[in-house]
Amino acid sequence: MSNPFNLPNSFNNPFQMTDLSSQQTTDQINQLIAQSADALMCGPSCQQAREAATLQQAYVNAQANVDTAPAQLQQAEQNYYTYTQGTAGYNTIRANSATTQAADAASSAAATFQAGVDSATELTNTYNSLHITYQNTFDLYQQYLNKNAALEGEISQINTDTVTNDRKTYYESQGYNKLQSWHTVFRWIYIILLVVYVLGMVVVGSSYSFMAKIFILLALIIYPFVINNLLLFIYSSFLHLYSLLPKNAYTTIQ
Repeated sequence: MSNPFNLPNSFNNPFQMTDLSSQQTTDQINQLIAQSADALMCGPSCQQAREAATLQQAYVNAQANVDTAPAQLQQAEQNYYTYTQGTAGYNTIRANSATTQAADAASSAAATFQAGVDSATELTNTYNSLHITYQNTFDLYQQYLNKNAALEGEISQINTDTVTNDRKTYYESQGYNKLQSWHTVFRWIYIILLVVYVLGMVVVGSSYSFMAKIFILLALIIYPFVINNLLLFIYSSFLHLYSLLPKNAYTTIQ
């Protein structure tokens, strides 16, 4: 009888489908039994050791594949190109590959060399810049040393001048105090003499007239106020007259 719906034979034969299902169930049961028996015969330690051995073998196989992969790739390449293009074609391909590799290696070496040249040039420029900076810094340091030495000399001179000026001031102050002391003494002498003159003018008789005595008294009273200016005028006049006198010009030649 024909199969108008193109169904599998198992649908056409129910007994055959039942037998197939029973066979699959039997296989699954047998697999479970085998696994259970293996688990009973090989405990956890055995299972762990078996798994470790399996993983180790996979690792060794992977290493072997990595080590032999380049040779296998080259052999496969040779077999393919020799079969498709002949030995001459394979040699041409290998020559082109070697030329490409050589060009790549040369280009890489040239790039590496140029990078080295650029790095050396940059280092040289950096060294030159650092050398110039160092030289300028050293020159500036020398200038600062010279300036510091000059400043130290000036400070030392200022200290010396200050000490000298202090001494001069001390001596001048000491001389001024002495002059003030003598001025006080002479002032008291003047006052005493003036008082004595007034007492003598009143008590003691004299051949001078009263107007003459008054004139002398006024002169004595005015004397302290005009004596300084009078002496300065006399001294200046003397210097002026001295400058008018003829001099020996040879004594002033340097």
